[in-house]
Amino acid sequence: MEKEKTKNKYIFPDLLAKSMSKIDLRTQLEASMLSMSLMGIGLIITITYLVIYMNFPLWYKIALAINGLAGVVFMWSFLVTTFQQYQNYMQVVDFQKKQMKGGQTEENAKN
Repeated sequence: MEKEKTKNKYIFPDLLAKSMSKIDLRTQLEASMLSMSLMGIGLIITITYLVIYMNFPLWYKIALAINGLAGVVFMWSFLVTTFQQYQNYMQVVDFQKKQMKGGQTEENAKN
């Protein structure tokens, strides 16, 4: 008897791919938004500390500030995109619950 392999698992081992595929999309989007928010705040604090309190040459402080700003803009841009996906997902789930009667609900989405 041959084990059934997970399709479209990208680079992940079969066990990890199966575990990851069971996570609800809402949970994943919420976790992504929370982690990106906290990482953005942490990046701002870290760059501010490095530029103000560390004894680096001026050119390096400028490079740190520019790189930090670019990192925050990139991360928050992705945060906005993820939030928009989250809103769309929640609208679809709400539509399915109200209009389709029997579509995916929060209860059977977790199963």
